[in-house]
Amino acid sequence: MSGFVPSRPSTQGSRDEPTTLFDPRLHEAWQEQRWELRAAQWRALALAERVFGAGVRASLSGSALEGAFRALLHLDVPFDCIDRHRDLEARFTAAAGMDPVLVRVPFIYVFSGVEPDRGGRGALTPEL
Repeated sequence: MSGFVPSRPSTQGSRDEPTTLFDPRLHEAWQEQRWELRAAQWRALALAERVFGAGVRASLSGSALEGAFRALLHLDVPFDCIDRHRDLEARFTAAAGMDPVLVRVPFIYVFSGVEPDRGGRGALTPEL
């Protein structure tokens, strides 16, 4: 072997398999935090549907188990007018700030507008 690549010790004569350290308590805490994120996602989706109407979709990304913010929550919401959208967005964030579940699991909300006549399935694109 070269000096840049360390050589591996021979394991042909050894029957020991490599072991990984695993703390079941940390794994349980991690699982609980993941379920907490999912529960908050569903709560935010229900709230967004009440504020914006039918056709809302939600997805999580960039989740962290600790810190000031736990994840990015992308909300695809019906969009027809910027003034109305900003009003509904302000109502949603005010309601989310008073919700006990969403206060406990803080998200960064990312709103994307979709055309309401497509039932919330297509992304809004500017007309050329």
